[in-house]
Amino acid sequence: GFGNPDTAPKQLLAGIPEIRHNMSLLASKVEKELNAQGIPGVVISPFMFVTLRDNLIDHFPTKIIEETLNAGTTVIIHGDVCIDETKSASILSGDTIVKYLTEHFSPKAVFIGTNVDGVMDDDPSVNPNAKHIPLINNSNKNRILSLTGPSSSTDVTGGMTKKITELLDLASQNVDIVIFNLLVAGRLTALFENDSVICTRIQS
Repeated sequence: GFGNPDTAPKQLLAGIPEIRHNMSLLASKVEKELNAQGIPGVVISPFMFVTLRDNLIDHFPTKIIEETLNAGTTVIIHGDVCIDETKSASILSGDTIVKYLTEHFSPKAVFIGTNVDGVMDDDPSVNPNAKHIPLINNSNKNRILSLTGPSSSTDVTGGMTKKITELLDLASQNVDIVIFNLLVAGRLTALFENDSVICTRIQS
C-alpha cells in the first residue's frame, strides 16, 4: 500500500480508483449537507490539479480556489491520492493541504475537526484515562510531541506528531489554531462565535 516504500509504482497507480471513489463519496456528502443548510459549496479534488514529487507538493495552483471563494461559494477540498512525479502516486494529506493553503491565503484561524476533544496525552480508544491537553506552545511542545504518535487506525500521512509539528509552524505566523471534536454538536458554531469550547489551542 501507500504506507509501504517497497510497493511497486504500478501497484500504487492501480490503487487510485478505489481511493478516489471513497474520497469522492465522503466529499459529496459534505457538499450535499452544506448546500442543504443554505451554504453553497463545491468539491475541488486535489487529484484533478495537484502533483507531488517524492511525497511533497510540487505543483498546487490556487487560482481555481480563489475564484470559487470570490464567487461566494465555499470550497470543499480534501486529502487525496495524487500523481507523484517520482513515485507514480502518493497520498496528499488534509493536514498538508491546510498548511499549504494557510500559508497562501493567511486566514485568521484554522479549526481542525477530529473525533476527540483535541490532543490527548494517550490514545483515548485504548486508554480511557487519557488526559486532554488544552494548550500546546513552545514551552511544552517537546513534551507533547514525545507523547503523541501515529493514529490508532492505519495512517499513511504521519499521524498526530506530524500534524502538531505542522500546526506549530502555522501558529508562528499569527494564526489561531484549534483542534476540537467535530462530532459534538454546537462546538464548531461556538468556535465561530468565539465562545468557550473544549479543545486544544496551538500557539507559538
